[in-house]
Amino acid sequence: MTLGMSQTRGTSEDIARALDPRVTGTELLPLAVHKSPEVRAAVASRADCPMGALISLGHDHQVVVLEALLRNSRTPASVIRSLADHRNAKIADAAVQRLRNSFR
Repeated sequence: MTLGMSQTRGTSEDIARALDPRVTGTELLPLAVHKSPEVRAAVASRADCPMGALISLGHDHQVVVLEALLRNSRTPASVIRSLADHRNAKIADAAVQRLRNSFR
């Protein structure tokens, strides 16, 4: 980020970059560890998110990131099972529901 650029503008640009389908693979990795949870959630929502990033994002503390992971059909079952034990009831309930739906 350059001097004089607002953090909000930088974050919105990074969200756009995280959602850009031309940004793929290893280019997504720095965005997966971005300081903004909204950017990390954008990465977590991508169907082409690298598996390592999905696993790493499963340890995130921000609800918005975890919700994005739970909506992503490529999130590994191991991450979903871990989130089923999350201390936030909303996250735990959503993970349990996803696990139940996977057996239908």
